[in-house]
Amino acid sequence: MRYSRSKPTNRLVQLFLGVVVWGFAPTLASAADLDPALTDALVEQALREMQVPGAAVAVVRGDRVIYMKGFGVRSLGGNEPVTPQTLFPIASCSKAFTATLVAMLVEQGKLQWDDKVRDHLEYFRLSDELADREVTLRDLLCHRTGMPRHDLLWAGLTRDTHDLIRRWGLARPSTSFRSTWEYTNVPFTIAGLIAARYNQSDWAGTLQKRIFEPLEMWHSTGRQEIARLYPDRVTPHYFTFGKQIVPVREDEVEHVGGAGGIYSTVEDMSRWLRFQLNGGIYNGRRLLSERHLRETHTPQMLFRPEGIWSYYFPPAVTRFTTYGLGWFVHDYRGIVCVSHGGTLTGIRAYCLLIPEAKIGICVLANLRPSLFAEAVTRLLVDRLLGLAPIDWIKICKEHMAHFDFQNAIALQKRLKARKANTRPTLPLPDYCGQYAQRAYGTAVVFLQDDQLHLRWGRYTFRLEHYHYDTFTAIPVEPRQEVVSFDRSIFEAQFHLRSNGEVATLTLFGQDFQRRKGPQ
Repeated sequence: MRYSRSKPTNRLVQLFLGVVVWGFAPTLASAADLDPALTDALVEQALREMQVPGAAVAVVRGDRVIYMKGFGVRSLGGNEPVTPQTLFPIASCSKAFTATLVAMLVEQGKLQWDDKVRDHLEYFRLSDELADREVTLRDLLCHRTGMPRHDLLWAGLTRDTHDLIRRWGLARPSTSFRSTWEYTNVPFTIAGLIAARYNQSDWAGTLQKRIFEPLEMWHSTGRQEIARLYPDRVTPHYFTFGKQIVPVREDEVEHVGGAGGIYSTVEDMSRWLRFQLNGGIYNGRRLLSERHLRETHTPQMLFRPEGIWSYYFPPAVTRFTTYGLGWFVHDYRGIVCVSHGGTLTGIRAYCLLIPEAKIGICVLANLRPSLFAEAVTRLLVDRLLGLAPIDWIKICKEHMAHFDFQNAIALQKRLKARKANTRPTLPLPDYCGQYAQRAYGTAVVFLQDDQLHLRWGRYTFRLEHYHYDTFTAIPVEPRQEVVSFDRSIFEAQFHLRSNGEVATLTLFGQDFQRRKGPQ
């Protein structure tokens, strides 16, 4: 049953969806208009209380934009305002675009949702034999490959898309194939690359031709070099563990492609929302059949919103959570919603559709970590649907405080677990050398100023002794980026052979083998 084909599972998921929502959803006939002045005040309050430098908001009803505005500034301390034409990275909100590109190819008959991935990308492989043989495009697009994120591969090691796909496939799975929903990014990179091949282009070029140009999304791009030339674009900001807001370097995302490589504006995103809400039609022109678009909005996998996911799907207002194809499909206070968030260093994006009410909302903000986008979206939904108001600004601030409280507890537990008065087994020079792992490449341990350091990919870590042969890996380079690791704990643990020599290094949860020969 665990490895059954997806269509029967989809029917069960849909039946579950109907049972859960039946009798709970409020009537949507009373949908109200937004008062622009009150909406402005609401967003400005959230911006102020949640310390977000700048944001942009668009609200669509049916085929009409009913609200659109920019707030705050593009860069903290500056005076350049955010406008509806200000460019933001939209991060994982890009996933729905990739799923739509695949849907267009399904409609053309060039591929099917349940085609095996290796039939369309010959070098794609997974380390799990069953998954490698059976994984389909549908599996990629609904996060059930059995593979975890392995995000450090694209963030720190390689900027070549093909190399990224190969390395991710070699990495260790976390669950058995199709048994568990587990959010990950690289499958959408793979799906985007396959879609591009059928359009004799790359992902960004395909996106431009098939979606951006037909939807008149003139400011949007999947090319980072073009985005960097755009004069009206935001600076990302990071909210540190020490409660400071600092500008940070923009993440490199072009090589991630279909997983999170889009830059857009709320003006452009309002057109995307209209296309989604109107069943694949934009300005009277059909770009995709309603049947194939609806498949992307259809639940494919159930999942439990535990841990950080409970902030995005609060139990008090969420009765079910599923994932479609590039979209989350869930309820909000009994109302079926289709949504997706996006996160990069210093950026948070959020799109939400309420298909029954023909309502769409997009919020883009230049601060992370933050629940500003979710707070504003829920506040607007409550007003648009005439629901009893909830103080989402207060609740989301409490969620972020709890998030950092949990981080503080984890740090404290690790400090208490440290064994006092221990020393490394060997002299520090004996740990130096090269350590290799088939997916994660080579880590180099070296001595500098009588202190062990480790270089892996773009990052350099200072190794501070924790206990025995375990060290705390503290990021030190690149200096402009390491601030965003202040909530992370990295360990480097060395393992010795019976003869006392270092055999392996455990880093990022992976076992690196020490290379023999001169170090």
